[in-house]
Amino acid sequence: MIKRIFPSTTDFENLSSLRTEVSPEANHFDYSKVVVRKPWGYEYLWYQNSSVAVWMLHLTAGSATSMHCHARKRTSLVVMSGAVECSTFNERHRLQEGHGVVLEPCVFHSTQAVSEGGAFVMEVETPPLKGDLLRYRDNFGRAGKCYEGQDQYVTDFREFYYRPLPIINHNGKPCDFLNVHIQLLQFQGQSDLEQGLISGGIIIPFLGRIAFGRNIIAEIGEAIPVSDVPRDACPPVFAPVELLQIWPGKHIARKSLV
Repeated sequence: MIKRIFPSTTDFENLSSLRTEVSPEANHFDYSKVVVRKPWGYEYLWYQNSSVAVWMLHLTAGSATSMHCHARKRTSLVVMSGAVECSTFNERHRLQEGHGVVLEPCVFHSTQAVSEGGAFVMEVETPPLKGDLLRYRDNFGRAGKCYEGQDQYVTDFREFYYRPLPIINHNGKPCDFLNVHIQLLQFQGQSDLEQGLISGGIIIPFLGRIAFGRNIIAEIGEAIPVSDVPRDACPPVFAPVELLQIWPGKHIARKSLV
């Protein structure tokens, strides 16, 4: 299940009145060599290219991120283990493993771990602007504050579940990540999709977008269910697109569009 959320009048009203610190250096720091401690857990950069930054968040049981928004970037959140409740000003969504939300720019949101052992969440940001952060409300006194400073950056990873994509020796094959399976592949035609997509999962373009003619199926960084890819509209050949697939660990890894 993927829920797409657009900004509301309440989001724009609070955004226009919010005063917050700015951290331009956060957009240029190399986060690939650190884990960032958070009062709710920790996060680290899992993968990045010129179009997306993919972060892995670990939330301890019962803890929640600030109620915040990103004014310039789309955010896809996918649960990798445990369960979370993603709240906006107007809605609450309970998400299990393999489920997620797509938050358009300016949507204020907070994510809380509601499972006993905490939760891991993949966060896909498009474009990769870490400094694009506006905190409205926070349980840890960070409302109006910019992103964490370097005093919260850790280079000794032994106490963390630290498995960024570059150190996972997947070679394009499916591999386990916590309680789900993942696979990163390039697709450029109908036969690739028919043979490579796995039913019951979701896909996220990391390079390129899924577009059949004028019909845009998924933009870069936008999570969608595999079932949303229309078989009958797929051309024999299309512009190459690099897709990350995620599907629950209990799912039978049978390759099929539907």
